[in-house]
Amino acid sequence: MSWFLGLIVLVSGLEVAGAGGASRMSGVLLLIGGLVVTLYSWKRYRLLLEIAERLGEQATCPGCNTYGKFKVESSGPAPLPDGGDPTLENHGGGFWLRAHCRKCGDEWMLK
Repeated sequence: MSWFLGLIVLVSGLEVAGAGGASRMSGVLLLIGGLVVTLYSWKRYRLLLEIAERLGEQATCPGCNTYGKFKVESSGPAPLPDGGDPTLENHGGGFWLRAHCRKCGDEWMLK
């Protein structure tokens, strides 16, 4: 949602800056502010998408090889209890799930 607000502010800044006169500086400031919000929102979206992809890759039960049939027992942010991906942790994306297979009862950690 914040990317949409940033995009609106960016386009508004273009409109105000194109009007000329004293409003040109405020238009440029709006444009820069909208660009910063939009870029930050895109970066955050990409990080969350990467976290979801990495967790999805680990959604197969190691005991019975069933995909996606698990119940989340617990979860939490970084630091991960068994270690984790330093790339995600350095960008604020450290997250873990303790899963319990509904089919065989096995437990494993998604990180």
